[in-house]
Amino acid sequence: MSTRRPAAGLTVSGPDTAPPLVLVHGIRLSATMWRPHVHRLVPDFRVSTPDLPCHGALTGHPFTLDAAVAAVHRAVREAREATGRPPLLVGLSLGGYVSLAHAARHPGEAAALLLHGCTARTSGPLPALYAAVGRLNDRLGPERSARLQARAMRRMLPPESAEAVLAGGFHLPALTQGVAELRRHDFLALAARLTAPTLFLNGRSDLPFRADERRFLAAVRAAGTPARLFHTRGGHLLSLTDPDRFATLLRRAHRHLLPEPG
Repeated sequence: MSTRRPAAGLTVSGPDTAPPLVLVHGIRLSATMWRPHVHRLVPDFRVSTPDLPCHGALTGHPFTLDAAVAAVHRAVREAREATGRPPLLVGLSLGGYVSLAHAARHPGEAAALLLHGCTARTSGPLPALYAAVGRLNDRLGPERSARLQARAMRRMLPPESAEAVLAGGFHLPALTQGVAELRRHDFLALAARLTAPTLFLNGRSDLPFRADERRFLAAVRAAGTPARLFHTRGGHLLSLTDPDRFATLLRRAHRHLLPEPG
């Protein structure tokens, strides 16, 4: 499998002749979380996995929504220029909110959106809970927090996913910075600006992040943009607990959102 790094914080796998995908990771993790999916999707797809600021190779960069959107924009633009076609943009949790913001700010750059686990308003109780967890991590200190996180991931995830996550490390300051930044923005208003076909994919048991899913769906549709909400078994970490099924769902979403002409 051909893997290259065309820019800092961006990894690309697969041939330039294949349909492009851009996969954006969740909070505290990094682009390495997608390694199990890359193995399942290449060579049928060209897969780009950017790091967000304060994560992975960009860990020294502070997290702001503007900087995160810029990181995704570089990945989307690189994929488009390399393949000659706009990619399907896939975002998980924090990566989903950032992908949504990117598509609202840069209409036409991505062909379609798959947003997973990011349909809770960022002004509600869930971000407050995450902020409290961030403060607890800060008090525990980076080494102890990282050990606890690694132990939890090894318990919760299959070995392949756990090793992929641990390969990129845990970026604990990103939790505090990321949540504080998300709370400053109205993502329902951004959803109303989407022009690319959008699929919201939520795990049935991921109730906190499903809290406002109908509002997000309605906001996109009110703009006249095709949008669909799909539920599947599993929770917020579905992509990591079952990479086989998530890769299959991604393939199906690609066929639905970007049908082959003719």
